[in-house]
Formats: sequence, structure tokens, C-alpha cells
Amino acid sequence: MNLNFIVPDINMTFGEMKFMGLNKERYVYDRENNKRTDVLESRVYNIASAVQGGQIEVTIPEYAGAKEIPPFADIELKNPKISAMATSQRDSTFANVMWKLEADDIVVKGGSSVKPAAATSGNDKK
Repeated sequence: MNLNFIVPDINMTFGEMKFMGLNKERYVYDRENNKRTDVLESRVYNIASAVQGGQIEVTIPEYAGAKEIPPFADIELKNPKISAMATSQRDSTFANVMWKLEADDIVVKGGSSVKPAAATSGNDKK
């Protein structure tokens, strides 16, 4: 059995969450040419978590759009997933584990997320 990610219990893992703002944007990396492209892949936002006792990062896919949420607004994460990646240095018996929190969207508490409609072609005229 492969463990791909963990689906957290939102209340027990994060408690109340507050929106803190945009941290950074991630772009698709072209491994063949060894450089970053101009294609936006995701956005990373900072949120404050009452249970975690501080600020954490959440990665939201590009298709969710930029978030225009006031700072310190109560927020909810849609379909959050936690994954881990371990790295070790050569000749070391220890590893560092980095946790990554991803979600489909961030919305103001009580709100709903709406995925952008698919683009229509110009041939849809009747």
C-alpha cells in the first residue's frame, strides 16, 4: 500500500484559521532547459492556525485564481491534503522531513469555491 498523502481532520489539525496573505507564486520548471517558465503552476499563501500555534503555508493550484481575502479573515480550506518529503545529506544517518499542505481552494469561512468555467470556442454561436 502506498501512502500518497494524509487527509487531515480540519478542526483537530488546524482549528481556527486566519488568512495572512500571499507568500509566493510557483512557476512550472522546464527540466530539459534547466530554467523556470512563465507558466504559473500554483500560489502559496500564509495562514495562521490556532492549533499549530503559528503561521503555516498552504499551496493552492493556479486554476483557483488569486485570492482577494482581507488579512485576518476567518477562512476554510477546500479538500486539504498533507504530504511529506524526506531529505538527507550524504554520509548522514539522519533525514529532514518537510511537510507540504495543499488544498483545492481557500475561501472565507461560510463561503464556497467556484472553479473557473472552461473556455468556450468562438464556434458556439447559434
